[in-house]
Amino acid sequence: MLRITADVFSGRPAPEWIITDEQEARTTLKEIAKNRSIVAESASAEAGLGFRGFTIEPLSDELAQDFELPASMYMAAGASATSAKANEIAERLIGLMSSAQSSREASALGEELPLDEMLQNFLQQQLEPSSRVSVSDVRDLSPMTVEASSEQAAACMYEISPYNPGFWNNDSAIRQKNNCYNYASNKRTDTFAQPGRGCGKIYTKINCVEVTKASLCDGLHKRYDCFPASEAPRYLVALVIAPGPGVVDFHWYRQMKEGFWAHKPGSTAVRNTDNSGKVITNPATCDRGPYTIFCGYFYTCKSQKIK
Repeated sequence: MLRITADVFSGRPAPEWIITDEQEARTTLKEIAKNRSIVAESASAEAGLGFRGFTIEPLSDELAQDFELPASMYMAAGASATSAKANEIAERLIGLMSSAQSSREASALGEELPLDEMLQNFLQQQLEPSSRVSVSDVRDLSPMTVEASSEQAAACMYEISPYNPGFWNNDSAIRQKNNCYNYASNKRTDTFAQPGRGCGKIYTKINCVEVTKASLCDGLHKRYDCFPASEAPRYLVALVIAPGPGVVDFHWYRQMKEGFWAHKPGSTAVRNTDNSGKVITNPATCDRGPYTIFCGYFYTCKSQKIK
């Protein structure tokens, strides 16, 4: 058997499935063994938002030994792929998803993330060089709406801190157990924190309205809704959404003292560059891959409930 983990989301836990068909597992490992350069120990620190690749884990020592492969390996895919062979194997793994067994009991929404056609299509689309995705024209909370109140608001005070990616990147346990919401809030919980879980009212859908509502419940404020000095440190953060239909995710950015913005895509490394490798000076206009909907800016605070 093989456990496959898709490195695709930033806020939600990664989808996982188990290939129980012994022949399929062996065929996949045989192809990898013949093309060892396509796998590495871990994901590249330069990978951006969207589908980045797969973690592939044989679930028996015999299977690993037969092909002389490690117990866990990472294969970059999509725009990050090192060769056409990697995307060929990735396409095979995506195709096997519908007949595989889920290895997660529940998603962040409290129900099993279905290994269905929508998830397959979402991953398949991002194997294409253009990384093109289909989006719905939904005006949940546009940047114009968020900024509309700025003319009536007093200037707010907030804090900015120096860029220190090593805190999040150097320890693999910290890197894997904390996501974009943890990083934007600058609060390590080791729980892959979810908006609303801290206040007991996690989002029920992933769109700007629902994730905003859950984040406000945790204690965040929309930009220009000021916090008092007693709530310092207060960080300026930004929320974006990768729309469906079906498969969606959220992502957060935080402004740094150096003037740029930084982020942490899922369990990967903190970085200050976008999907084009450019330093992020504006999260609303940077290359965000499939995270095409910009929801707006918020302040975090000392009393934020995050879990």
